[in-house]
Amino acid sequence: MKQVLNSLIHKTPKIALHKASKIYLYKAPTTFLYKALGRLSKLSRYVVMFASLLALLPSQLMAKDILTTMPVTYMMATQLMKGSPITTTYLAPKRYGLDRLSNWYATKGEANALEAGKKAKVAITLKALWPKDPLFVYARQGNINLIEIDASQSISPRARGIATVQLSDGSSSIYAWLNPNNIGTMFSIVSEDLKRIWPEYADLIEKNQQALLVQVRLLINQQQQILFDKEIDSVVLLSDQLEDFASANQLFVVQRLFKEELEWTEQDKLALKTLLTESPHLWLLTTKKVSQQLKTLLPNFTNILVIDSIDRWGSKGIQLEKPFQRWLF
Repeated sequence: MKQVLNSLIHKTPKIALHKASKIYLYKAPTTFLYKALGRLSKLSRYVVMFASLLALLPSQLMAKDILTTMPVTYMMATQLMKGSPITTTYLAPKRYGLDRLSNWYATKGEANALEAGKKAKVAITLKALWPKDPLFVYARQGNINLIEIDASQSISPRARGIATVQLSDGSSSIYAWLNPNNIGTMFSIVSEDLKRIWPEYADLIEKNQQALLVQVRLLINQQQQILFDKEIDSVVLLSDQLEDFASANQLFVVQRLFKEELEWTEQDKLALKTLLTESPHLWLLTTKKVSQQLKTLLPNFTNILVIDSIDRWGSKGIQLEKPFQRWLF
């Protein structure tokens, strides 16, 4: 503590330490500060020392250094910078999924993004994968010097990108993080930029990255073991958000039913029930809790696997000590 005060005190403006004793610090030697603290109670000394340090800290250390708007990018930032003073903010409302973010940023979130941009240094996006990613565009309005890191494709002459799945309409699925192999690539892309932005933490970032890549490999093994144990190889997808998951695990997709359940026609229900009756080995993959309608339609069918699409913070968020918890099922 004494070293910190000694190194910073010469930069300090006039600060009142205790009005009753009329003791002031004005570019004075550190001995004045120590004498002043000695006259106060132990608790008061701690309060004064903490307040003084807050006043002395550079503003950039008090800011939220990294902005994110998706659980996967928040997870990458916090895990790669773990052990450093660099902070990360999840800017979007926790209950909002990806499909609502563009509208939120264009309305209620515009001022929030601008203000957060003023204090931040980096915004981590998935712009190449999801061109509508609104984070950088809005946050940059508050800070022209804000740096964008695109986790889905490195911004360099030899750009490295993640594996994508093409949908029936020709667009790419944006849920690439459900493929654990892509997470490893994202870590590599993001870490390279973070090491250049904060070179003083390069060794720490590299150490964190290597540990995370080991965890990614364990995650892949865990997922594949569960699929093997349950004998899941042929599936019916009830959400287009699961295309990346099915592709990553080489699952054969027999049928796709992407309508909302409330929009299912009697023909849709009959076709699904007939398919699963004739092929009881098939599995239904869904991102939602099994509904009463589905239970009524398939009362004796138990081959249903619920997979978290991780498209919003929700009630689970991202656990610092168990960052891949939501990828397990």
